[in-house]
Amino acid sequence: MLNKIRYKLVFNRARRLNKRGEGLIEIECTQQKRRIYFTTRTYVKPENFSRGSVIGSANAAGLNYALCMMMQEVERVEIEYIKRGVEVQLPMLKEAVRSNISPAAKLCEFGVQVVEQSERKSLTKLNYQTLLNNIERFRKGALVTDIDYQFLVAYDKWLRESGIAHNTRISRLRLLRALLNEAAKRDLIHGNPFDRFRIQQMVSKKGFLTTEQLHRLEKLPLKGQEDKVRDAFLIGCYTGLRFSDIITLRNDHIAAGWLTKKMAKTGYVVELPIAELFGGKMLDLLDKYNGNIERVSKALGANSSVNKVLRGILDRIRADPKITFHSSRHTFATHLGQSGVQLTTIQKLLGHQKLQTTQIYSEVDRKAITNDLKKGRKRTRQ
Repeated sequence: MLNKIRYKLVFNRARRLNKRGEGLIEIECTQQKRRIYFTTRTYVKPENFSRGSVIGSANAAGLNYALCMMMQEVERVEIEYIKRGVEVQLPMLKEAVRSNISPAAKLCEFGVQVVEQSERKSLTKLNYQTLLNNIERFRKGALVTDIDYQFLVAYDKWLRESGIAHNTRISRLRLLRALLNEAAKRDLIHGNPFDRFRIQQMVSKKGFLTTEQLHRLEKLPLKGQEDKVRDAFLIGCYTGLRFSDIITLRNDHIAAGWLTKKMAKTGYVVELPIAELFGGKMLDLLDKYNGNIERVSKALGANSSVNKVLRGILDRIRADPKITFHSSRHTFATHLGQSGVQLTTIQKLLGHQKLQTTQIYSEVDRKAITNDLKKGRKRTRQ
């Protein structure tokens, strides 16, 4: 027979009043003569509590409603487990409620617990928090068990109608899928609704420099800070390093024609054969600074200020207005792809753990397409 837990409100169990003469109201959970307690963080005077209710107070009705809702939330944890064929014991209930990891947990509270207990990077944790805040705006107080196929369809539609960029939308859906995978592992849900919901692929949106534009940038006569910013951007084009990795680039990261560095964003160590990449242009750039690459990396400011300087430089070579510093990484990957380098190799050079992430870089610019077709026609005529 099911040993259903019984719930009630009790007052001042510790028999100790605070400085205002008030005692704590708690939720008492009883099962086979065993008891556990959950605080409601609600204090009232002894004369204002009787037979499980607040009395004689102007706020009595509101407090009783709030206390009833708190008790229902605890009981809902037990009921959700019972629905899944799990008989809940008091220690299990205590852990599930206090850790916010239960079928009845709110998605945001569950997500916070999962992320805090994980070894995810700081930036990834911030992205999860953004997702959870976003879902709260979409559907306040949504439970883990509320997330089904229809929820995903509606949330995806809401994201699109909110004007959120395509890749941002895809990123949030992927993070939500990861959270639901954690919920499935804990048997809080039966399977992941993303098994039936297809997430679209990300698309490259930053643009990249064509071969001609890259050559013009290399030859552009510049001085002072503009020269340093241009060269930093070229480092990104020749190595695929992010801005965060370029500003932390030190001389001892380069030796014997190789660049070895732990990436700031992911912690992944990349090994780049700079003597082979782009005809060794990175080594030529090193020669310009007598081997002291820190003259470039330490001279850069914040990413936003660098992008402002860069925009003025790129305007002179008539580059796409949407190109930013991160586009140097796109340029690196795109040019390698055009030269016939395998995606798996590009993946390793970029430090991507998943090949899918690299696939958004596999583009060919229109000029390259036109030139290839012209060469093909010439061969046919011959």
